[in-house]
Amino acid sequence: MNHLSPSEEQVMTALWDCGKPATRRQIAAHLPADCVWADSTLLNFLLRLENKGYLRPEKQGNRNIYTPLVRRVTYCGAVSAAHLRTLYGGDPRRMMEALADTGRITNAELERLARWLDNRVAESPEYDYD
Repeated sequence: MNHLSPSEEQVMTALWDCGKPATRRQIAAHLPADCVWADSTLLNFLLRLENKGYLRPEKQGNRNIYTPLVRRVTYCGAVSAAHLRTLYGGDPRRMMEALADTGRITNAELERLARWLDNRVAESPEYDYD
């Protein structure tokens, strides 16, 4: 999977947030408020994302409709796994420890994560001991 710049990630996030194929203006409406790019800048990022295989434009009248070709969960999973390997040697406990030790995750969030992990393990057929 091709790496995206932070700006390209913002554009893809805005497109995913549209919930369906979208025009440039619809995508722009979903960008963060502090992102005040010229139309030509957004169009440049859309072209780069097309060239990287992340979206497909389709001409409808005098405008393009952009369809994501990569699902958010697929991209986020790949990027997260790469960061986990690179920064934490593939150990999710080290990542959570770094977040907790620097105050970037609360105890309530850790408890919610622990409950989710318990449920995930219980539902996994890999751990079906019956």
